[in-house]
Amino acid sequence: MSFNRRHFLHGSAGALGAIGLSQLGLTHSATRYGKVLAAATPRKVALLVGINDYRSNRLEGPINDVELQRQLLIHRFGFKDSDIHILCNEQASRRNVWETFNEYLYEPARPGDVVIFHFSGHGEKIRERDRMEQLLTQIQRTCIDIDDLGECNSLYNTAIATFPDDTPEQDIMGHTLLLMRAALAQKTDNVTFLLDCCYAGGGKRGNAVMRSLNASLDATEDISNLRQIPESEWTYQRQLLDTLDWNAQQFADAITAPKGQGFFVGAVRRNQLAADYSFDGFTAGAFTYLLTQHLWQNTDSLAETIPMVGNSANRLAEHSQVPVYDPARENDPVVNQKPIYHIEPISQPAEALILDAVREKANNDEVTLWLGGLDPWSLESFDQGAIFSVIDKTTGKELAEVQQIDGTRQGLVTQGRLVSTTRGANVSSQLLQEKVRGISSQVTLKIGLDDTLTPTEQQIVLDNLGALSDFDVFVAEPGKMAHVLLGRYTAEIDQRVSLIETNPRLRQTVGSIGIFSPAQVPLLVGSFGDSGETMENALGRLKARVVSLYLGRMLALMVNQQTSHLDVSVEVEHLGSRSGTTTRRGDPEAIFIPQQFERGIEQIAIGNEIEVTVHNNETQDLHFGIVVIDAAGEVNVLFPLTTDNEDADVISRRGSWSTKLRGAEPLGITELLVLVSPQSLVSPLKTLRLKAPRVNSSLSRGAISTNVDAMNDIFGAMDTRRGSVNTAKGTRLLDVDQVAVLSLFVDIVPGDAS
Repeated sequence: MSFNRRHFLHGSAGALGAIGLSQLGLTHSATRYGKVLAAATPRKVALLVGINDYRSNRLEGPINDVELQRQLLIHRFGFKDSDIHILCNEQASRRNVWETFNEYLYEPARPGDVVIFHFSGHGEKIRERDRMEQLLTQIQRTCIDIDDLGECNSLYNTAIATFPDDTPEQDIMGHTLLLMRAALAQKTDNVTFLLDCCYAGGGKRGNAVMRSLNASLDATEDISNLRQIPESEWTYQRQLLDTLDWNAQQFADAITAPKGQGFFVGAVRRNQLAADYSFDGFTAGAFTYLLTQHLWQNTDSLAETIPMVGNSANRLAEHSQVPVYDPARENDPVVNQKPIYHIEPISQPAEALILDAVREKANNDEVTLWLGGLDPWSLESFDQGAIFSVIDKTTGKELAEVQQIDGTRQGLVTQGRLVSTTRGANVSSQLLQEKVRGISSQVTLKIGLDDTLTPTEQQIVLDNLGALSDFDVFVAEPGKMAHVLLGRYTAEIDQRVSLIETNPRLRQTVGSIGIFSPAQVPLLVGSFGDSGETMENALGRLKARVVSLYLGRMLALMVNQQTSHLDVSVEVEHLGSRSGTTTRRGDPEAIFIPQQFERGIEQIAIGNEIEVTVHNNETQDLHFGIVVIDAAGEVNVLFPLTTDNEDADVISRRGSWSTKLRGAEPLGITELLVLVSPQSLVSPLKTLRLKAPRVNSSLSRGAISTNVDAMNDIFGAMDTRRGSVNTAKGTRLLDVDQVAVLSLFVDIVPGDAS
């Protein structure tokens, strides 16, 4: 179809806002957006763009991002499938994106309509000065965009790479997106743009691929080699300005405005890397998966959602991705009230859904399940024996139970069989909530060997750790999930860390061997040795840390605060600021994200006092324990203290338990885990306290098995369905009605922090 640019942007010129990415405001607001948005039911429409097939730096996750969004919008927010328009790979030319946007999103838009634009793929920097010289001269300026970062002799813009031939002629510029967003916002307030791509940086990072076609993060680099904005795009922008009747000053003012209209959300800050992340069996944008998974569970405002997603990113092991949003909290109070998509969900929270009609088999009714609402860190607990409640989307009433068929999960899709059903219930396309997860008797820690190690060094590790059944050791490659990487800290990594990280503790000695996150960011405090250390010595030094990581992995598989039906919460109070989390059954007002820290994690200075409180809001007494995994990877049992009294860990019904602690080394992110069960945890936690490895200790192979046995004791104490039928031998079954494991992070910082 022919694209009429003047028709696209007619109307008032006074409503344009900028895509000006903000600092995060990280406080939890109790306000919920519950007002009717329009007298009539709003039209809900989306354009989802995903590109895997770039000629260079191919991605694996964007097409999965599109499916994650599609299922969420249909089943959680009530979009019609026919109103979700998808452009993937070769379909996503610039012309197709603009024409689809115009035909289905812009032209039909009316006040109150809900409109979403999502892009997953590469971003890049494009040289813009040559095209904008005349405009800048008119307003007597050398810079108009915060991208210049003080380098006013050079000017570049950012773009999304919308076509897989890697040519700038297909890119859509950031300033064009600005106009695109503003045009919609003139017709309806309910506009959301989401970009899961980089604005700078690029290339392979450890076991992850970064979504940028540019190779450098350095804002001070010579940009003369960057590709120039194509004439066609610049011509188009000038036509849009003519249509809006804007002069050069108005355009500059719009670009630098403190807020835009509608909502804009970006996966990363401008100097960070958006990860194409390998999860268990599939790849997706780290931001998109965490966002959609959060929205399957929660109904909070934009200003609450993005910090919580950023907080979740910390559990991806410090991959340095802080999402951003506009308008900022301080610039527009609406972000404290409106959800990210401007509407409340129409259905109950859920972890999964039934994709198709029931298939009648010989003795079982089988269905295909989609698991996109599951917490990515517990996904491995849904390979065998898991049971879901089939619920009515609106009321939440249980209609049936479906049990996963062992060994059928492929990424986010698995097969299940109905094991019970309410008479006359139609379970097709219904939602699923977790009821029982099945943790395998053989948990493994996946260790990727980074390409910063030589082939000889990689083989040494394979011959040592690879011989132990508790570890899956392999040469790292994109698309293959690794929980951690073992590698060498190189000068290239040091340069990148110095550019994108504000935490100086992440910088290590060049040439040292240590443990990284899957995105090649130094992970454990003190895990890096001396430059030139042999691999044999490094393995001896790191073995206790690796075992601690293994125990932490086992604990992570138990975390179920989003799904547990026990009404339990935990909070940390520090200098008047609170962090807190609760279970699905708990009060949402018990969730707190600290305001003053951009990553949504409370910073505790060494020596500062904190108070940890656990609340049991149930009508029965419960047993509980507290385990801490510090920044060195060491597992410590905080409570109960060593005792033989099996009731020493009881927290009374409707009661609370508090203790005061002080910040102490090691510096870095520390995870606080609260385990709750109707069974006593005194004995297994006593064993874990005695057997958990210390990071500076040396371990034999037998000692590794002993530590694993200590963790298995905890699984046994919380396994509430021993001997269930149709479950693989040795599978530990954790019931959401009987078990709660909550996770909360704090960041230990030097004593002079405020």
